[in-house]
Amino acid sequence: MNMKKIIFTLFALAMMLPARAQMTPEAVMGMTPDLPSTAALLNYWKESNDPLRTEAPDSYILDEFREAWNAANDQIQDMQAKTLAPGMQRNAMAGKVAGTNKTAGEVANMSEAEAKALAMSTMQGRLSSMGLSQADFAKLQSSNLSDEEAKAMASKVMAKQTGGLTAKDIEAMSHMTDEQRAAFMQESGLGASMTAKMNADKGKRASSQEQYQLATELISLGQKEHSLQQKAIGMIESARKDGVALFDRKYRKADAEYRAEISKAGWAMENAISAADVKAAQAWLRAAEAKWFNNMSNFYAEYIPMYRDAVAGAMDCCRAELLPVKRQHKEVMEKLYALTQSAEYALSDSVPFEASYMYFELSEKITEFELEDELYKK
Repeated sequence: MNMKKIIFTLFALAMMLPARAQMTPEAVMGMTPDLPSTAALLNYWKESNDPLRTEAPDSYILDEFREAWNAANDQIQDMQAKTLAPGMQRNAMAGKVAGTNKTAGEVANMSEAEAKALAMSTMQGRLSSMGLSQADFAKLQSSNLSDEEAKAMASKVMAKQTGGLTAKDIEAMSHMTDEQRAAFMQESGLGASMTAKMNADKGKRASSQEQYQLATELISLGQKEHSLQQKAIGMIESARKDGVALFDRKYRKADAEYRAEISKAGWAMENAISAADVKAAQAWLRAAEAKWFNNMSNFYAEYIPMYRDAVAGAMDCCRAELLPVKRQHKEVMEKLYALTQSAEYALSDSVPFEASYMYFELSEKITEFELEDELYKK
């Protein structure tokens, strides 16, 4: 690639999206170099493989594409560091660590003693919300917990969650009539305490239900994303397999004949004695190589459009199908962050870029269009 083209490519990339501009998935996709045309790829293969060609190829289309791709990659990485990463880091540090009221930034700046105290406090808070003490927790961890102790702890947890109802109460009420149960609930105060507990937990339950629904949606979106990623990758893999099948069906028999003829002509050249024999062997070899080359050129003329369409199709899958799902993923993460303030959901801004990065990376597959490894593998 000449210096003029390199300078033009770098200038175009720089003008397309200044380093201080907002970074978007569409901008990353827009920085991806155009795929070489099928004609350019076929011409590249012919010039690189023509046995009768003695000078260097005129076409450096793949080198030019790689130059532009690497320049774009550098620009994308630089923009990510300057625009996307700082905001993501701020969001992550502002997110709450699960089970605490501390942000990830605050925890990161704690001493070892402070972090240990926070862990202990968090554990105590969780145990308390379940109606258990540290002594109960120690018993649970031991292997000496009796059945009676296990039942007693289960009853504690039930009482804490229901507003006072225990396993003993349930056992007692199981033998009562409806009227007796109502009287028991009123006289024991369980009716009032359980109602109070339900009212107190109403908002919490609604929040938990919403959080559960959003988390379930996130799992569903993740499955869709994986399916679309596999679809994009599969397009290219299928094209390569179809290329091998095409070669087997239409070109392999002739290819084997011409390669065998080339081998025989080469053997004849090595064993030629007279100048006339050498000349005849050379002519035979050139003719055999020309037949092989024409057969392979016809194959690549048929295969390259299939492969290029597959790469373009895989990229379009990322843009048209994967990116919208990634944006939904981002929205759900933002809702979960608003509900929980958890650092786990603080990096939602990065999610849509996963589609654009895959789009960009798949474009490089165009440089791998040649199939010799698959055609002649042993």
